[in-house]
Amino acid sequence: MQEAFTLLSQPLKGLLVETGISLPTPPQAEAIPIIIQGQNVLIIAPTGSGKTEAALLPLIDRMVQDKDRQGISLLYITPLRALNRDLLKRLQAWSARLGFTVEVRHGDTPAADRRRMAGKPPDLLITTPETLQAVLPGARMRQHLRHVRAVVIDEVHELAGDRRGVQLTVGLERLREVCPNGFQRVGLSATVGNPDEIAHFLGGSEPVRIVQIPLSKDTHYKIEYPLPGEEDQELARRLYTAPEAAARLALVTDLVDAHDSTLIFVNSRVNAEMLGSKFNMMDQKIMVHHGSLPREERVRAEESFKARQIKGLVCTSTLELGIDIGSVDLVVQYMSPRQVNSLVQRVGRSGHSLTRTSQGVLVSVSTEDLLESIGVIELAREGRLEPTVIHHRSLDVLAHQIAGMLMDSEGSVSLNHVKLVLKRAFPYSQLEDTELENVVEFMKKMGYLKRDEGTLFRTSRTRLYYYENLSMIPDERRYSVIDLTNQQSVGILGEEFMVEMAHVGLNFIVKGRVWQMKQITD
Repeated sequence: MQEAFTLLSQPLKGLLVETGISLPTPPQAEAIPIIIQGQNVLIIAPTGSGKTEAALLPLIDRMVQDKDRQGISLLYITPLRALNRDLLKRLQAWSARLGFTVEVRHGDTPAADRRRMAGKPPDLLITTPETLQAVLPGARMRQHLRHVRAVVIDEVHELAGDRRGVQLTVGLERLREVCPNGFQRVGLSATVGNPDEIAHFLGGSEPVRIVQIPLSKDTHYKIEYPLPGEEDQELARRLYTAPEAAARLALVTDLVDAHDSTLIFVNSRVNAEMLGSKFNMMDQKIMVHHGSLPREERVRAEESFKARQIKGLVCTSTLELGIDIGSVDLVVQYMSPRQVNSLVQRVGRSGHSLTRTSQGVLVSVSTEDLLESIGVIELAREGRLEPTVIHHRSLDVLAHQIAGMLMDSEGSVSLNHVKLVLKRAFPYSQLEDTELENVVEFMKKMGYLKRDEGTLFRTSRTRLYYYENLSMIPDERRYSVIDLTNQQSVGILGEEFMVEMAHVGLNFIVKGRVWQMKQITD
């Protein structure tokens, strides 16, 4: 086991001693020697098992030993900006100790910081898939990216399951065109049901070694289906809800009171706000966290939970991934999570280390929900996770990436070269010539490119089309909710809600509190 750390240089060993790490965890013991050999690796290991360190220790070690390094040496890609912020905090202490630079770049990065990075880039850049797409065509950034020796993709299962991941695979192949010597690829995930396919997704045409650590971390699951008693009848009247719902709320508050820190996962923002509202009426120190809250509110909830100012946090899948919220004693799943992967990922947030037991309580709302919860737990115990479904031959991403390759070029690119780059990416390995031809002809009609036989040319519309469609996240108009008493943003409402339900005087719930619409403006 200790052999993995002996392969590291003395400065890295000193860092480990300073941080109190003496023995490698199983993923570190297996992955570090393989990464040092320069092989591509997919690391699948339970939450809290040290996957991030397994990838970064050998890669940073190699980076700091290269005294002649230039540009960006290491690229770390995550699906969430919040994960970027957390990783930056963790790595700043390492960078000061080992003498390398690290920065974050994403859509919210100020223009002044972007210009500074273009002039003097960090050794290690933490970013998102969309920002990689944004920087690839830039002449100065391409010069810096030429020096990339390794790319780490965190929460790779999260990206592999949608079109963001498809876009990223082609982005990596475009990056490979920039890097004369290629680069090493490392993927990290806690839950993968089809590791061989995800390894192909990560590596494209290159081989990838799989390091898979079994879900042997102790996990205790329990299902509760509370029936209402007399006290619940009284609570139901006070909360204007059904006695059955009151019994569930009372159970959850008892669980929160019995532990220091509890995450309460729900399957939708609506459920998060409803629960948050009821807990507010019960004077419970429980906050709400989901994607429709402003970033400042989410960070405030995370920091309050981490500082133990609150004992519970109602959340959606926003906290399913590895955002740092400190130690979690218990995970409550309100209603069946619907998926084994989600259950394993969520309950794995409690006891966030290999030596602690993960505790999960599933609160059922009906007999059907109870049966489904039993089934999900049984599959989780057997380690039977759902396979991540990869989108193959996605045509909208295909069009965007053709535009991307034109942006990367001096103004023209051969269709054969486009096909070569695309087919190296796993989602397009089976791309039909007719599909490519049809997309190129469509782009030609739209004015996004010109064509002369086997050569494609940029037009005045190529750049605008490329940069306006960087994000593969479905676009929806969002409306900010402003508190008129202090002009502060408290939440975001979706377009569907605004079109179908919004009117002056409407009462609605955001942040677990009831608000009233006083005016609606564009």
